[in-house]
Amino acid sequence: MSHQPEKSPTSSKRRIAIIVLILMIIILVIGLFRFVHHRLNYAMTNAVFVASDSLTEIGFERVGGVIAALPVKEGDSVQQGQVVARIDPQHYQLTVDKLTAETQFASEKMESLQLKRQRVEQELTLQTKLTAQDIDRIKKEQQAAVARVTSLQAQITQLQRDQQRLSRLFDQQVIPRQKLEKLTTQLESSRADLVALQRNQQAFDPVKQAAQIQQQLSITRQQQLLELDRELAAAGAKIEQLQATLDNARRDLNNTVLKSPLTGRVAKRFINQGGSTAPGRPVLALVNPQDLYIIALLEENKLSGVEPGNEALIRIDAYTDQEWQGEVEQVLPASAATFALAPRDISAGEFTKVAQRIPIRIRITEGPLGKLRIGLGGEIEIRRRKD
Repeated sequence: MSHQPEKSPTSSKRRIAIIVLILMIIILVIGLFRFVHHRLNYAMTNAVFVASDSLTEIGFERVGGVIAALPVKEGDSVQQGQVVARIDPQHYQLTVDKLTAETQFASEKMESLQLKRQRVEQELTLQTKLTAQDIDRIKKEQQAAVARVTSLQAQITQLQRDQQRLSRLFDQQVIPRQKLEKLTTQLESSRADLVALQRNQQAFDPVKQAAQIQQQLSITRQQQLLELDRELAAAGAKIEQLQATLDNARRDLNNTVLKSPLTGRVAKRFINQGGSTAPGRPVLALVNPQDLYIIALLEENKLSGVEPGNEALIRIDAYTDQEWQGEVEQVLPASAATFALAPRDISAGEFTKVAQRIPIRIRITEGPLGKLRIGLGGEIEIRRRKD
């Protein structure tokens, strides 16, 4: 019988070791290939932060005082238009009440002046009309009296000539005495009428003076109207000023109530109930949980192929078992160091090359947004776009 040599245990172990080594080399090569392939196709960084454009600090813009009510706590949900804080309105309410009373008093005073002016204007119109009628009547009566005096004077002159003529005829015994006496009586009557008319003319002077006094009173009334107009203008200006001040006071009173400008959550409460605040000082910080995005600070040597629209995979350190999907919105136009509080000074000629980080804004497309908080960090992989 033929006898086959037996394999030694040492050679078998060597063969197994070689096979294992080859397999490990293959696995290592595959892993290295996948690692290099992943690095070439994805831009990765751990400089990742959750951010929001809706992080809003709100406070009382026009008023300050003691916080009388602050019904929300940090983390509470709020609706747009919901009252989130109140300032003690007593001081502002007193100011509104005072200005309201002053405005009402000024309005009543103006109404009184308007009624007074209306009454004075009516009296002036009536007085002016009556005075004009009196003056016109006096002028007409004076003209008529002058005409009568002139007529009587002419008549007396004629009667005097007739008397002289009749006297000569009577001396010549041509006419009887009765005719001469009749003419003489008529002459004396005319002279008496003339004296009476002249006295009546003198009586017109007091009446005329009275009419002139009425004219002066009308002028005084007109001046009174002008003074009332000036008082009304001043009263109107005062009412406008008071009304403007009252409107401001009412706005201040309305501003003692602080309402949420958005639907979201309370991120920070800067003051507690009973504390004092000033105009413009923030009271609450609000954020809209649905308005979150990712800021990734990517090294400049990793920007190749990173463009808007690229897909991204996001991992947050606080949630190791969760992943979020995203999409590049913008590659921002300036590096993060550009806006540093202490920017690098290269004017002296000293320069150390440091890889700059460019902010990348990423929109979250999938994942539990409710778990994210502003400021959380993590890692991101951005799929590069191949040309």
